[in-house]
Amino acid sequence: MMIELKDPFTKAELLELFAAVHQEVAACFSSIALENFFNGPAGKWSPAENLLHLIKSVKPVAMAMKKPRLLLTILFGKPQTASRRFEQIKETYQRALANGGKASGRFIPSIQEVPSHPDQYRNSLVQKWNVTGESLIAILQSWQDKSLDKYFLPHPLLGKLTIREMLFFTLYHNRHHVNNVRKLLGQSIVIPQTGG
Repeated sequence: MMIELKDPFTKAELLELFAAVHQEVAACFSSIALENFFNGPAGKWSPAENLLHLIKSVKPVAMAMKKPRLLLTILFGKPQTASRRFEQIKETYQRALANGGKASGRFIPSIQEVPSHPDQYRNSLVQKWNVTGESLIAILQSWQDKSLDKYFLPHPLLGKLTIREMLFFTLYHNRHHVNNVRKLLGQSIVIPQTGG
C-alpha cells in the first residue's frame, strides 16, 4: 500500500515521509524481475535507469545540505518570500514536464547494456539508493525546521528552490518515478491524489 503524501510541511512530516518513500522505492525496485529490470520500451527509461536517475537526483541534494550555510547564501542568495506548499511545487514540476522539460546532463542515467551479473548490479543499485536516501534523511535531521526556508538550492528545471521546496520536489519526484515504473510494468498502482 502506498502512503499518501498529503500536504507535508514540517521537518517532522518530511522525515516521516522520506523514510516511508525511501523504503517504498527500495521495495519496488528490489521486487522487479531481472528480465524486466533492464528493459524499457523505445524512448523510455528501464526500471534500472529510473533508479539510477533517482540516485543521481537525490545525492546532490544531500551533498548540498551538508555544505556550510554561508556558502549556500554566497552561491544562491537568500529567499525573500515564504516557501511554497508541496502541491504548488508538484504542480510547477508537472507544468515543466508538460512543456517539454526533462532530465539533462549529469541527471541522465546511462546503462548501455545488461551487465554480465544483472542480479549483482541490481542489488548494488538498490544498495546505492539505500545509502543515498539514508544520507538525505540523516542530514535533514540535523537542520532546524525554520532553517529550511532560509536557503536556496538550484533546480535545473524549476530554478531556485528553498531547501523545504527542494525536499517537496524530491519527495514527489521519487514517487513519480516509482509510479512511472509501475505503469511501465503494467501494474495498477498509481500515485494517490494528495489532499489540500
